Amino acid sequence: VLLLSSCKWTSDSWFNEHESNTEEKIHRYDRIVDEFVSLNSYSALQRLNLEYPKPTRLLIEDVLGIGLVDDARIEQRLREYFMDSTMQVLLEDVHRKYADMKAEERELYAVFHKIHAVDSTFSIPLIYTQISGLNQSIVVGDSLLGISLDKYLGKDYPLYKKYYYDWQYNKMDRSRIVPDALYYYISHEYPLPHDRVHTLLDYMVDYGKIHWVIAHCRGTSMTREMGFDEE
Repeated sequence: VLLLSSCKWTSDSWFNEHESNTEEKIHRYDRIVDEFVSLNSYSALQRLNLEYPKPTRLLIEDVLGIGLVDDARIEQRLREYFMDSTMQVLLEDVHRKYADMKAEERELYAVFHKIHAVDSTFSIPLIYTQISGLNQSIVVGDSLLGISLDKYLGKDYPLYKKYYYDWQYNKMDRSRIVPDALYYYISHEYPLPHDRVHTLLDYMVDYGKIHWVIAHCRGTSMTREMGFDEE
């Protein structure tokens, strides 16, 4: 049993995860989870709890839905979930495909800094990667942006064709990581006002505005940004 009294699943340590992140990078949280699962590593368990309490809570409670972080033996449930044969294949394929994410890292932070330059209240998030068990592609919280790499293994990835329609897996490609992450985080930071009921047109215009900002900051076309082909 790895869970000791000195290492409780808690979010109390969530005070410096973003503030202390002086080095802007994509945090490979997925690798820490894999180290805990595959090696039954106590040090990895400590890192999940102490360095990344909020991503851990989101993963366990909201993304995987396997319980609460302070449940008894929750760490055992987490290991059992990832020890499943399908999850092991996903872990291996993600680590093979995403050995390096410097390109995505540079582009995401470049856009966030452009937005912050014109709006000083815009919060640049801590960005991390995870394996979601084919659940949410992007997870967004307060100054937090999680990317589920198992949802971006390529439109020809065999497992996708068992669970998704073609119009879904056609966009489950590495090229969609940056635009998806930007769209969902910016939407979270600039929500529609809650003081009235919004029409479908309101949502369409808001959707278009956000994509225009992203396309402008990335120096690309709206067609490419929104994932449409020319036709």
